[in-house]
Amino acid sequence: MSQAISTEKIRNLGLFGHGHCGKTILAEAMLFSMGVITRMGKIEDGSTVSDYNKQEQERQVSISASVLRGSHKDHIINIIDAPGFADFIGEVVSSLRAVDVALLPVDATTGHDMGHSRVMEMAREVNLPTIFFVTKLDREHTKWQETIDNLIDEFGIKVQPVFFPVNPGPGFNTIASALTMQQYKYADDGSGKFTTTLLSGDLKAKAEEMRAKLMEIAAESDDELMETYFDKGELSAEQFERGIRKGIAAGTFCPVLCGAGATNTGIHQLLDFLVSYAPSPLNRPPVKGYAGEKEIEVQAKADEPASGLVFKTTAEPHVGELSFIRLFSGRIDHGSELLNVSVNKSEKIGQIFFVNGKNRIPAEHIVAGDIGTMVKLRTTKTGDTLCDKSRPVQFPNIKFPEPVLETAVVPKIKGEDDKVASGLHALHAEDPSFALVHDPELGQMVLKGQGDLHLNNLLAKLQERNGIAADMVEPRIPYRETIRGSADAEGKHKKQSGGRGQYGLVWLKLESRPRGEGYEFVDAIVGGAIPNKFIPAVDKGIQETMIRGVVAGYPVVDFRVTIYDGKYHDVDSSEMAFKIAGRLGFKNAFKKCKPILLEPIYDVVVKVPEEYMGDVMGDLSGRRGKIQGMEGEGRYQIIKAKVPQKELYRYATALRSMTQGRGMATQAYSHYEEVPPEIQQKIIAEYVEEQEED
Repeated sequence: MSQAISTEKIRNLGLFGHGHCGKTILAEAMLFSMGVITRMGKIEDGSTVSDYNKQEQERQVSISASVLRGSHKDHIINIIDAPGFADFIGEVVSSLRAVDVALLPVDATTGHDMGHSRVMEMAREVNLPTIFFVTKLDREHTKWQETIDNLIDEFGIKVQPVFFPVNPGPGFNTIASALTMQQYKYADDGSGKFTTTLLSGDLKAKAEEMRAKLMEIAAESDDELMETYFDKGELSAEQFERGIRKGIAAGTFCPVLCGAGATNTGIHQLLDFLVSYAPSPLNRPPVKGYAGEKEIEVQAKADEPASGLVFKTTAEPHVGELSFIRLFSGRIDHGSELLNVSVNKSEKIGQIFFVNGKNRIPAEHIVAGDIGTMVKLRTTKTGDTLCDKSRPVQFPNIKFPEPVLETAVVPKIKGEDDKVASGLHALHAEDPSFALVHDPELGQMVLKGQGDLHLNNLLAKLQERNGIAADMVEPRIPYRETIRGSADAEGKHKKQSGGRGQYGLVWLKLESRPRGEGYEFVDAIVGGAIPNKFIPAVDKGIQETMIRGVVAGYPVVDFRVTIYDGKYHDVDSSEMAFKIAGRLGFKNAFKKCKPILLEPIYDVVVKVPEEYMGDVMGDLSGRRGKIQGMEGEGRYQIIKAKVPQKELYRYATALRSMTQGRGMATQAYSHYEEVPPEIQQKIIAEYVEEQEED
C-alpha cells in the first residue's frame, strides 16, 4: 500500500451501534469490496478480520475495537469496528476520539436501538458527523420506511435518506440513488458486481422527491448557497454536492444509505459516498490541545510538529504491546523521538505498522490525519498524548463512563491477592473503563466494570496472560449500626493478679443523633470523679469499638456519648484500664438503645423503550425499590427509583436481559436508610454465628 498518501485522501470512520446490528459483517464487506480480502468471513465461523481474538470467536461478539484499513479510488479508508454491547462502551468512547465520521449500521428488521441513541449523544459531545446505513435488507420482515420514520422521530429531520432499496426482502439486490438518479443492480453471487441504469417511472419520481429534500438541506448548510437557492429555486450539481459535504461535516445533515453486508449489496456505493462526501481530516475543525493553561489549536497538516492521541493499547502474543495512535498533526517516522506529555517521558519510536485486525502492514511513517500502530512503547498507555518536543501539547483525556456493575474478586489459590491486583492493574493500562479498588472496611478487592461480559473478559485475560485464576463473588455491603433510643450503662474494668492491678469505672449516657451528624463525645465529669488525663482514653476505647461494631460487625454512626461519672484508684488506674472501661460501657449502653442497622440506598435512573416499562418497574419493586417518578424522552421512558445497594448486585446484567439489551441504567449513592426488621435479624444472626465459630 502506498506510503505517499496525503491527508485530504484519508477517511477515518467508526462503525458504531448496538450488538448484532451488522457492524462486523459490514466491515467485512467493505474490506472485500476494497480488495483487502478475497473472501468474506463469517461470525459463526470465527473467520472475520475484525473479531480475531479467542474470546470474540468463542462468544461470537465483538469485545475490542478492531482497526481496519483499505483503499478505494485512491483514498485510504480507515475503519474502526467498535463493539456493540454496552459492556464494552469504553472501546466506543476511545474510538470516537480517533475518527472523523461515525457510521451507524441499522438492522432493517428491528430498526434503530438504544445503542444508536447513546452513540448519537456521544457523537454530539465530540462534534462528530454521523451517517446511517440500513443493512440486512435481504432478510424477511424488513421495515425500510418504518426504520426511516423512526430515525427521523428520534434524531430529527436532519436525518434523510440519499438511497433507497428497490426490492427489500429475500432476493434483495437493487438500490436507487437520489444523488445520481441511478439504480444499481447487484449480482446474486455476492461478488459485489453490479450494473447501472438511469431511474425511470415511479422510482424516478420517488428519487426526485427525496432529492428535493436534499436540495434544501444542501442549501441550508451555507448562507451563500441558501441565497442562490432562494433566487434560482435550485442549486447547480457542484453547489449541491458542496452543500451536502458541508452539511455532513457540520453535523446538520445525517444521510441514510442502504444495502446488505452479507450479500455485499450497496457496499460499493457506500465506499463511493465516503470518498465523495465524508469529511477528510482537513475538513474537520482544528483539534484543541493545551500547553499548560494555554489552549492550542492543532491543524491536520504534515508540516506542523507531530502530535497525536493514543486511543487504544493492546498486548499481542509474540509482538508485545501495540499502541494505536490517531495523528492529528505532523508526521511520525521510524526512529522519531516523541514526548509523552501525559507522563513527561520521552519515547523512541521503533516499528510502525498499519493494521487489519491482527494482520500488520509495515509502514515507513504516519502522516497527519492517519491512524497507525507503534510497538513496545515504554511508558505510553491508552489516553496518553505523544508529540514533538518542539511543541509540547496535551489533548484532553478520554472520558470513560462510570462503571455500572461491581463484584468482589478473589483468587482461586489462597494468597495470590497481590498477583490478581498486579495483573488487573496491568490490564487497566489498556482498558481504563474498569476500576479495581481495595475496600479496607470490608476486606475485599472490588472490581468495577461496564457489565458481566466485561468483567468476565477481564478475568479471562488475567488467566490467559498471567496464569492467574480468580472468581467473582458478591461484594459485602457496608451496613452501618446505629440506635433509636437512649440509655445509661456502667463500664467497669477490674483486674487483680498480684502486684499492681487494673481499675477503671465509668458511667456513660448514649443518645441517638440525626442521620449524618456522626459521633460526639461529651465530657460531663465534675468534681474530679475521674482525672482529666484518663478521659481521652475512654473516648479512644469507644471510637475503636464503634469502628468494629457491636451487634453485627459494622461501624456505628450518629450517636452521642456523655461520660458523667466514674471511679478510679490512685495506684491501679491507668489509661488502658479506662480505655477498656469505655469500651465495655459503650457496648452495654448500645444494646439497651434499640440498635438498628442502616443500609446504603442508591439513586437509580433507568432508560428503556416504553414496551419494557412495566417489567422494569415490577423488577425494581421486587428489589425493594421505591419509584420516585417517570418521564418520557422520545420513544423511551426514564424511570427514577431509590434502591438498596444489596438489591443492585448484577442489576445491569438483569436489566439488559429483561429489555433485550435495550435498557440502560445509572446508579449513584444517595443515603443510608433503616434495614427492614426481618432482614436485619438475619444479618445479626449470621454475624453471631460467625463469631461463635471463630
